[in-house]
Amino acid sequence: MDVGIIGGGPMGLALSYYALKKGYKVSIYEKDSVLGGMSASFDFYGDVIEKYYHFFCKTDFALFELLKELDIYDLLTWKHTSMGFYYNGKIQDFGDPISLLKFEGLDIISKIRYGLFSLYCIKKQNWQDIDKKYAIPWIKSFIGDKAYNVLWDKLFALKFYEYQTYISAAWIWQRIKRIGLSRDSIFKESLGYIKGGVKIIIDNLEKAILSMGAKIHLDTGIENIMLDKKILKTKNDTIKHDIIISTIPINLLSKLIDKQDIAQAYEKFIYLDVICVVIKLKKSFSTHFWININDDKIKIPGIINYTALRDDLNSNIVYIPFYIPKDSYLYNLTKHEIENLCKSYLKMLNPALNDSDFLAFDINTYKNAQAVYRPMHLYNLPPINIYKDFYAIDASYYYPEDRGFSESVRIAKYVINRYL
Repeated sequence: MDVGIIGGGPMGLALSYYALKKGYKVSIYEKDSVLGGMSASFDFYGDVIEKYYHFFCKTDFALFELLKELDIYDLLTWKHTSMGFYYNGKIQDFGDPISLLKFEGLDIISKIRYGLFSLYCIKKQNWQDIDKKYAIPWIKSFIGDKAYNVLWDKLFALKFYEYQTYISAAWIWQRIKRIGLSRDSIFKESLGYIKGGVKIIIDNLEKAILSMGAKIHLDTGIENIMLDKKILKTKNDTIKHDIIISTIPINLLSKLIDKQDIAQAYEKFIYLDVICVVIKLKKSFSTHFWININDDKIKIPGIINYTALRDDLNSNIVYIPFYIPKDSYLYNLTKHEIENLCKSYLKMLNPALNDSDFLAFDINTYKNAQAVYRPMHLYNLPPINIYKDFYAIDASYYYPEDRGFSESVRIAKYVINRYL
């Protein structure tokens, strides 16, 4: 039997890998010119890096297993990283007990409550009891309004906009827990990367599946899915398969599936887009890897100083992700205007920067990058096997986990072992 897989990101590649190992024939259809999806890489003036930043945590066990199978586990590298928080006009240390106590902007009671909240999230084992709760009132019930307004309000407002009050407490808890467990001690955060970047994983997965007989069709977007006939229609072709598995954002399926009753099952899910600006600097930006921001003049929730994680880069690389609704004003800005906006933000965060320190920019846009996770999200999803020999999954199916390479691998292996 042959399987047609829609999407050539980590999930699609992992599905292909595990399906081929079970003896299926596999064809992948990827609308982009390269494999990888949000894990795709590009040559940024001498540095081959991801279009959208990546890091790994110590709990990414499914990824570790795959790396061993691909014989590239030795390229996994761990680095002690730190977090900063821009508040009251300066970047302050954050993310460990001592930094929390020294943080300027909170009273001692708020700091103690926040520290206990972080510890609670790390120690908590189950999420089902908070799955019906909304994140904002849940967080406030632990840390209070003041700490929420200082530490969380801008993060929610500038990532989810009008949907910020919709967000699930379980999803936020899992994000806190994942980072919290990726530590060597309460004082030392430890995050991972692959020497050479995520491209190494994508390339080795591609090599592995091609060696097992997979067919990969790039620049091949799917325009229609005919469920009864198991036919995929592209711009130039009509292809029949025994089994079809979709890994694209499920909201897109409402426009592709030919059966209206099935298509409607995917209509209600909300996704935000991301515009991710990659910047190459002449000088180091900061010692911190992740910098959260609370400032009325800076309309982003944070930046990622990639060089603080990746020792294998030749340059100083910073990512600025704008998570945006479909009607964002950013879509009306020119490339030059977006670059100038980012430049102004970085100069506010680091006044030592001047115009000559900005060496290069690259702007990547990914539609439907971030699902809006409401309480009880998993129970509201359509079944994975919603129709005979048709399966649909995307990152939202590993709720309360957020999207990530390891979770894509884990759910891909589960789907192949459970359904095929």
